[in-house]
Amino acid sequence: MLNYFKAFSFFLLWALIALISHSYLSASFYENCTSNSEISSKESIAEEKQFVITDEFNNIIYNFPEGFIINKNNNKYTSPKEILNLVDSIQRVLIYDYSKELHITGKYLKSELANTSGENMGLQRANSLKQELVTLGIDASKIKVSEEIANFEYINGQFSNGIKINFNTLKQYKIDSIEFEITNKKLYLEFVNDSIIVNNDLIKYANNLKFYSKKYPAKKIVITGHTDNLGYFDKNLVTGLKNANTLKDYFIENGIDNIKIETFSKGESEPIADKTTEKGRALNRRIEVTLIN
Repeated sequence: MLNYFKAFSFFLLWALIALISHSYLSASFYENCTSNSEISSKESIAEEKQFVITDEFNNIIYNFPEGFIINKNNNKYTSPKEILNLVDSIQRVLIYDYSKELHITGKYLKSELANTSGENMGLQRANSLKQELVTLGIDASKIKVSEEIANFEYINGQFSNGIKINFNTLKQYKIDSIEFEITNKKLYLEFVNDSIIVNNDLIKYANNLKFYSKKYPAKKIVITGHTDNLGYFDKNLVTGLKNANTLKDYFIENGIDNIKIETFSKGESEPIADKTTEKGRALNRRIEVTLIN
């Protein structure tokens, strides 16, 4: 009987140990599961809020903490706090790489109604953002818009990251057209005290020329100054060369290699318009930039 009592006590001891162990392990497991679930949920929310700008191969070019918040059945959206930094980042690509354009894609649900002209909500959102970016200085000709029926859920009538932005490479014929203009450019510039009055056309051209020059490093840049026929022929030759050299200095200041640039003057000898009218003389006063092998 004593042996039976000892065995029974030993059994109860082990059962108690097993019960305590089970309770401890179950509590730990549940805690871990809850913790992992919370972390996963937070990560999911973070990923949804995070906004990226990609290229056509889905490589991330820029990363921002917030995206564009869209509203249900409404083409209005809320721009992220970092909108000015975002615009600056977009400009850095579009200004210095003429082969790129910006694509804006507005997301929408199939259940969302189109406007009276039949334009769906996604396209309305994309066009609204395009207008904002143009207002902030981005070239409208560099922006394309489209729409996408997406699978998402509005929370309290809103959805973050309702608009996608990515860079695409222009079609080759468009790049060819831009490069032809770069290699055969007429610039009409004003000079004050031997300095150029910089205009938007010159800024854009200098950026494009810099990119082209890096793309085709063997090309030589030839700058030729032309004048009208007023004054002496020899003096006009000097003026044409002085203007060409001033433009050369501007290109060098903006990152174009000095070694690649040659300057010449034709003075008044190669007019392209009527020399007897002011309008014709204004067209003759030009600087031509060509690129040769």
